[in-house]
Amino acid sequence: MADRRDLDGLLERAEDLARAQLSTKRYGHTLRVAQTAERLAHQHGLDPQRARLAGLLHDAARELPPERLLKLAEDWNLPVGPFERENPKLLHGPVAAELARRELDLADEEVLRAVREHTTGSPGMSPLSLALYVADKIEPARDYPSVRRLRELARTDLREAAVEALRRSVEHNERRGKRTHPASLQWLREAESAAQRRVE
Repeated sequence: MADRRDLDGLLERAEDLARAQLSTKRYGHTLRVAQTAERLAHQHGLDPQRARLAGLLHDAARELPPERLLKLAEDWNLPVGPFERENPKLLHGPVAAELARRELDLADEEVLRAVREHTTGSPGMSPLSLALYVADKIEPARDYPSVRRLRELARTDLREAAVEALRRSVEHNERRGKRTHPASLQWLREAESAAQRRVE
């Protein structure tokens, strides 16, 4: 975890990094996600500064070209499976996390993990990871049929909001004839099994 005294400086440097890496439009999205993650953290008893930090960093590599994402992932020994080779943009989370580690000397593993898995999710996500995942789906500029429902869920249950967002994402992919990342499907199966056990 980052030393509390260092967090203010880290937040400034993370914002500078995002501004330098991103277009005006994507930077605006980043600030809204950071603000939303911070609000969710307040609502759910998490550290608001760490949530904001994760939000500021989450898309830092989003606008890198696909070939650059693959090259950086390989150079930095990040996991790259067949799905990522076919869809290199999915590497922007892991690459952003490693960029933050290298450029900002960020050693907060929970923040790095949240950034790493904010696109696909994964089984066993921490509350901070859930907050970032949900914030990315419900930031104020998001406008799609189920977003109002997700915002309502997010006020009371981050995990349920995240799982509902994931279900919608899987359905959206299926309608478009696209595959969903294996980590997302594994997470959904885990979440639905846990929900079924609670019912029983």
